Amino acid sequence: MSYNKNAHKILSFASFIILLILAFVIITKFYNLSNGEASLTVPFLLIGVVVIIGLLQTIQIMNLTKETIHKDDYTKSTYLTEINENEEDAKKNSTENEAEQNTEEKIDIEAIEEKILPKNAENESLSGYAEQILINIAKQFDVVQGLFYYRKNDTDTFTIASKYAYYGEQEPQDFELGKTLSGQTAKNQKVLSLTQIPENYITILSGLGSSSPEYLLFVPVIHDEKTIGLIELASFKVFSRRTEKIFSQLSESIGAKISDKIT
Repeated sequence: MSYNKNAHKILSFASFIILLILAFVIITKFYNLSNGEASLTVPFLLIGVVVIIGLLQTIQIMNLTKETIHKDDYTKSTYLTEINENEEDAKKNSTENEAEQNTEEKIDIEAIEEKILPKNAENESLSGYAEQILINIAKQFDVVQGLFYYRKNDTDTFTIASKYAYYGEQEPQDFELGKTLSGQTAKNQKVLSLTQIPENYITILSGLGSSSPEYLLFVPVIHDEKTIGLIELASFKVFSRRTEKIFSQLSESIGAKISDKIT
């Protein structure tokens, strides 16, 4: 690009010099042809006009070249600025991801299990044990409603074991493995978080009135690589990735505790 700019300058200057040389040649020829007797006023005026026009054209070309240089410099500066901003954004995102990963790594799952899993509950029924788990979860994670399903022995049917703050007119319906959203979550064996719940899908009743939670969390309960239960949790606050990570790790711990209570 710099080569082209210099070439434009050289050509403009060379054109002006050639124009001057041609002007003097024309004057000389005209003077010789007239044997020094003719008036040179008119030729000089014409040649002067031509020279001035050529000079103005040369100046204009050089100014355009300078503007092009400034424009290119501005473009380069803008481009470098965008690159720096993108690099800063990338570094910021990388730092945030590292911070999030470090947060996840600091999860003390054993301490959380102490708060969630009931103690001295060997003789507790499945219903009572599941209810206590839901109560403990509600205390720790701002859950306003919870359902605990278990899988009937030798079947693919999940039925309700216990409820927390559930005020439906009918009992929660059974579901089959792989069918409905709950059944598909049980089949996939992965925690599922929903942020778009249909209106009136769940209603929470209290002394202040009734309202619908906006967030749902489905937690499969796994034992020996088999889904033996499913927990549904509702909240007015979004479930964070850290919370999802916690319940992914709690899944098998809960499964180990309830496996001998399922009949």
